[in-house]
Amino acid sequence: MATQNRRVDNRLQKTKSRLNKSDNRQQSGQKKGANRQYKAETGRFDRLLEKLSRLMMLGLFVMVIAGGKWVFDQLDKPLTEVLVGGDFNYMEEQELARLVNREIDGGFLSVDLNRLRGVLQNHPWVDQVSIRRQWPSTLNVEVIEEVPIARWGEQGFLNRLGDELNITDNSTLESLPVLRADYGTSEEMMQHYQLLAELLLPTGLKLIEMQRDHMGAWRVETDEGIELVLGRDKIGEKIKRLALVWQSGLNKQLKQIKTIDLRYPNGLAVAWKDGKLAGAHWNIKQNAVSTVQG
Repeated sequence: MATQNRRVDNRLQKTKSRLNKSDNRQQSGQKKGANRQYKAETGRFDRLLEKLSRLMMLGLFVMVIAGGKWVFDQLDKPLTEVLVGGDFNYMEEQELARLVNREIDGGFLSVDLNRLRGVLQNHPWVDQVSIRRQWPSTLNVEVIEEVPIARWGEQGFLNRLGDELNITDNSTLESLPVLRADYGTSEEMMQHYQLLAELLLPTGLKLIEMQRDHMGAWRVETDEGIELVLGRDKIGEKIKRLALVWQSGLNKQLKQIKTIDLRYPNGLAVAWKDGKLAGAHWNIKQNAVSTVQG
């Protein structure tokens, strides 16, 4: 009988154990389901917040843009005054003012200053341009005028870049050197003029006329009445050679010289005003000059 009671108790304990395990599994499943539902609801809430945040950022961005445009439009007033200044000897100030007014394409803030500066800089009489805004609606334009460097043929004039200048009253410019060319451009002539004028400085000779014929050969006349015959190439080297010979004693014969011919590879020939001819040879090895009377 006791054995039978123990068997009944064992069965009851096993049954309770199975019921407890079943209850535990049911409770665990309920907890997992609740967790999944919580996570799902939390995820939906987070996504909703993210969307709202993006909408708020977009709205803020639109407001900033609209506000900035409104401020810009309020400040970008039409220009009420354009002031053009500078010391003008050859340019007409009114002509320059008309050019500035014609090229203005915006208000106080929207006007394209770089474009306006480029247009003015391309004018042959304009050397430098300074443009600045002055609150609330004024534009200041300061111009430095180009200076004529040389006469170009019979009536024209050139600036330092070789651009041709139109001058109505040129009575004060008769002392400028004259450049004449049957070959090449005015820009090339101005470049060579500046080079030769600088190289002649050690000799004290001043260039007053420079010619280039249809074959490309160069001739220079100086203020002392001396003509330099240079040929077509290496004219810089030839003027340097002249400077060496000049300082070696040729300068003492300044008043008697009519022409100096520099078309020789290592020397030069001098024609005197009395009709005689002398030759000078530069000895590169001995670094000396020898002169031969003709």
